[in-house]
Parts: sequence; structure tokens; C-alpha cells
Amino acid sequence: MRKHIHPAAIHFTQFMEHLPELFDHEGQLLYEGRNKIKCFTIEGVKMVVKRYKRPNLFQAIVYTFFRKSKAQRAYEHAIRLREMGFDTPAPIGWSEYFRHGLLSDSYLITWHTSDTALTQAARNWPSEEAIPILNAFVRFTIRLHEAGIEHCDFNHSNILYKYDIKANNYRFQLIDINRMRFHKQHLNMRRCMINLRRLSVSGEVFLYLLNRYAEERKWLLEETLLQGVIYRLLFLRRQRLKKQFREHKTKISAKK
Repeated sequence: MRKHIHPAAIHFTQFMEHLPELFDHEGQLLYEGRNKIKCFTIEGVKMVVKRYKRPNLFQAIVYTFFRKSKAQRAYEHAIRLREMGFDTPAPIGWSEYFRHGLLSDSYLITWHTSDTALTQAARNWPSEEAIPILNAFVRFTIRLHEAGIEHCDFNHSNILYKYDIKANNYRFQLIDINRMRFHKQHLNMRRCMINLRRLSVSGEVFLYLLNRYAEERKWLLEETLLQGVIYRLLFLRRQRLKKQFREHKTKISAKK
């Protein structure tokens, strides 16, 4: 076992050490798919635990000897993001468990957040409530890009928001941040548009976001729209091909 816990959360060490047993039998299930996410209340404090999908043999070798696990990377990215002035659920720690000398399971523990996924605002388009949220999201995204931050899974489900009464504005949090790049310079237009292509919102909402993005950055609207739409179409085409390949593979396996 390998583990790291934030100094401010050292009193949760025992919970982390017994996490594999607790995770299977306790906690409130929040999400189950490729990864599994549960909520625990320890000493009156709500926290979220994410167990990453068990790696295959090749991945286990890579994560054991050559690359940090997803849990460790997500924890370190959270620390760095918060240092740079961007919000993400405060990290508590990460732990890794090995079988036959290779990584088997890894866990990320963070404080619980009640913020809302951007998905809801995108679905409510074009209501009066959705427009200010999306406008604030565009400004937040520009801040990220100008800081050289590239969230490589920049989907609306990984972006949370909440209205800040004191600031009279919306604030945003990033989650699912194990895949992230920190560039030394701001992102150029091509990289910004590639980053935005993963937003699985309706075409109408996507065009609105591109329009607002170009306006805020004083970029040529035609060029911004052209690049944004092309990269989105290419991405969607690739996703469809991957889905068709998986379905074809499943049919072949079922016939055997």
C-alpha cells in the first residue's frame, strides 16, 4: 500500500488505511461506471471517495513503474489548481493498493461539494437563468486558457457551478482532473478550440459559447467559429467510430 494524506486531514489516516473494506460495504453510492464514486460521513464531515477502474496488465506495469496513478495525479493537480486560484474540491489524500507487485486499486479522497454540474444550465438553454451562467462559464474558461491550464476531459459534467452571493457572480469548480496539462504559456487559439470540443452540449449552445468566447477575447468571430466547429465535428466523428468499433467487437465476442 502507498498513501499520501493532506496535513490538514491527518486525522483521517485510519479511515484511509481501511478504505478497501469500507468502500465495498459502506458509503452512499454517487456514481458507478468505469470508475466508482461514494460519499462517506466521517466524524461529521462529508467526503467523496473515487475508486478508479482496475488497470489491465499493461496499464498496471505503467502505473507501477513509469507513471503516477490517476489518483495521485488528480490529487496533485488539485493542489496546483488551488494554488493558482482555481477551485476544485479540496483534496484529502490518495492511496494505492498492489497485487503481485503491480498496481491494483487506487483511490482519491476529497471534501464533498454540493455545487451543480454545468449540465443543468446547458439543458435549460435558452432560459433567462441559463444565459448568465453560461456567460460566466465563458469568462472562467478564458481564465483557465490564459493561465495555460488544459483540462483534458473538459466536459460539462466535470464543471460545477454555484452562485456566490457576496461576489454577485457564479463560481466554478473542476472535477475529474487526473488528465490535465499545465502549459508555461497561455493556450493559442487552436489549443483553446480543441479543448472546447469536448463540451457535449447542443449545437446551439456550443455556437453561443464560441460567440461569447470570441467576443470576450476580441478574436475574429468567423475564425473562432470555423476552428471551433471543425474540431468539434472531427471529435464527434471519432467518438462515433469508436462507439461503432466497440459495438462490433461486442457482437463478435457474443458469437463466440
